[in-house]
Amino acid sequence: MAILSVSEVNKYAARLLTRDALLSSLQVEGEISGGKIYSSGHYYFTLKDSKAQISCVCFRSAMSSLKFRPEDGQHVIVLGYATIYEQGGRYQIVVRTMQQAGEGLLYAKFVELRDRLAASGLFAEERKKPLPYLPNIIGIITSPEGAVIRDIIHILRRRFPGFKIKIFPVSVQGPSSAAEIVSALSIANRYRACDVLIVCRGGGSLEDLMSFNSEEVALAVAASAIPVISAVGHETDYTICDFVADLRAPTPSAAAELVLPLKSDLYNALEKYRVDMRTSLQHRLALARNKMRNLIDRPVLKQPAFLVSNRAQRLDLLVWRLKNQLRLSALAQPVRFNKLKERLLASTRDILLKNAKLSSGILDKLDALLVNKLETEQKRLIILNSKLRALDPNAVVRRGYARINSSSTGQIISSVKQLAVGLDISIHLADGVAAAKIEDLKHEEMLD
Repeated sequence: MAILSVSEVNKYAARLLTRDALLSSLQVEGEISGGKIYSSGHYYFTLKDSKAQISCVCFRSAMSSLKFRPEDGQHVIVLGYATIYEQGGRYQIVVRTMQQAGEGLLYAKFVELRDRLAASGLFAEERKKPLPYLPNIIGIITSPEGAVIRDIIHILRRRFPGFKIKIFPVSVQGPSSAAEIVSALSIANRYRACDVLIVCRGGGSLEDLMSFNSEEVALAVAASAIPVISAVGHETDYTICDFVADLRAPTPSAAAELVLPLKSDLYNALEKYRVDMRTSLQHRLALARNKMRNLIDRPVLKQPAFLVSNRAQRLDLLVWRLKNQLRLSALAQPVRFNKLKERLLASTRDILLKNAKLSSGILDKLDALLVNKLETEQKRLIILNSKLRALDPNAVVRRGYARINSSSTGQIISSVKQLAVGLDISIHLADGVAAAKIEDLKHEEMLD
């Protein structure tokens, strides 16, 4: 028998594993433990159940395609193949892909549906309907068996004896429960069988509550014209039905307390209102009686004739005073008018004199300004005329100089460089113009 090295044994065992039909393509369910992502991006973890465990590795390429982030404690199903890590001699599963299993998968579906419905506005507070204060009939959608319906009836009987309920019996878990809940909501709304609805069940696992996390139940609750109270599970349990309902109650018992007030509280409130109303009426009646007594004691009611005669005498006195005042005013009007006329004439005469003096002063100043301006402009005109004469080229010619122009263009010649042999020129003198032709040119440097 041949002696093998450790590496040869590991390689042989690895080959055996890859050739095995079952181990070369595995689906293993278990719980993640001791998971760690290294800087390379590879994820190493242990997959375990209640009796055993196995090492696993999920390389970076496979990690990038996962739809969730694996964490310790998650229940998953891994798909891959068994092999042996030759350097360490460790038996392990190389994971090709991984998916959540059990409640982990259910919770992922719950979160996806919750976020999608929230984004569509189904959970918005503005769309929620108010509950009636005193509903005539209370509809309850739940299982007709079990402690939940008995607790609700017991609490309602204690809080408000004489209440009316209508039970819509449904399955609260199982494959048909979601459809039964939707049907019960539809029937209650179609026949307007109640004023408020309580959708409820007792506590349970996430899987037990999944009927209340279904999209069809959420849409049926949102479409209900009757206000809906959701009371599913315990206080720590939250379902999609809770988010979309008009009110969430932490437990079915709490829903019974929220849907109806205590009848004794209503009686106490009514008694208080009755006492307050009676006290208010008695107070207002006493005030009215006092006011009536005061009115009866007034002189106008005791001796109305005396009051009228007194007012008539005062009216006669006021009429006489008014007539006398009008007569005196009429006599005083001519005198007042003459005084106003004299004051107006005197005022007008003073204004005319002041304006005449002001006009005379303005005219004198205007004449002085015009004379000064005229003298200044005459001096300026003399200066400009002198400058113009000094710049006149004909004045230079009259002093013994000549001005030369090109006969063809009329351009003034100021340099020998502008001339050429044979060019016709005009020589302007003080008393006439002479025509000439250039026969020879000498520049200044040639003269030197």
